[in-house]
Amino acid sequence: MVTLENHRLKVQIKELGAELTSVIDQATGYEYIWQADENYWNRHAPVLFPIVGTLNDNQYTYEGQTYQLSRHGFARDEMFQTQMVTTNSATFYLKSNAESLKVYPFEFSFQINYILHENSLTISYEVLNPSADKVLYYSVGGHPAFNVSVTHKGSHMADFDQISYQFHPAGQYLRIPLDNKGLIDYYSAKYELVDNIPIKHKSFRKDAIIYQINGQTEVSLTDNVANTHILMKMNDMSYFGIWSPYPKKAPFVCLEPWAGITDDAYNKVDFTAKRGINALDPHQIKTHDYSITFNKD
Repeated sequence: MVTLENHRLKVQIKELGAELTSVIDQATGYEYIWQADENYWNRHAPVLFPIVGTLNDNQYTYEGQTYQLSRHGFARDEMFQTQMVTTNSATFYLKSNAESLKVYPFEFSFQINYILHENSLTISYEVLNPSADKVLYYSVGGHPAFNVSVTHKGSHMADFDQISYQFHPAGQYLRIPLDNKGLIDYYSAKYELVDNIPIKHKSFRKDAIIYQINGQTEVSLTDNVANTHILMKMNDMSYFGIWSPYPKKAPFVCLEPWAGITDDAYNKVDFTAKRGINALDPHQIKTHDYSITFNKD
């Protein structure tokens, strides 16, 4: 476990999946990150690579061959190597190997950087294509889960208590629905006004809420009971997901910045033509990043 710390926040990251596991407010002791209660969801903030979401039949085709990959890819379950750690930064990396090439036939070097500054944590994903002659196709994204307030009826959770999300700038964003297999129904996508939207458990009855975003989009999550405000700013992320389990009623909400998206339900294509896929030329490197600013009154 790696710990980053300053006078505002204490951050912990584990080497398995290079996963963020804790962000504690130093002044109050408040834990922002979901603590992976397996009765609801046994992860904290998994890294999604080399795919985001679900593939049609959990498989894809590349150069005439068919490969199997489970939801969100394999990086979240791999042990990353620690490259550098200071009091306010840490770098982890994962490289292609004989096992990864069986399910994902691309050489890659995947580096994740965490930088803590005041009450903000910046997370960057650096993807390097070490191949001499082969284009690297990939998707990448984050899936951090944040503790939020809920009401109770007896010993049971009733619903989220005064939780909302907001896009900055507010405006019309394309919302892309999922089918019952977790695939996008792009033909049914519609623009909707995203301003200050309250969240209830039933908001996720059709799985994650997914939007297409642009480079200037910022997203905030406000908890008016715990008096917390989380602001996420993204760079080179084209899609954004918001998720919490349903019908289980768990006291967390995920904010998910994605450079990539789950497969189309009605359009099976070669991996190179997958919607939202990133193509990286030989010996090139590309960075996708986002920052999370934590505030508690």
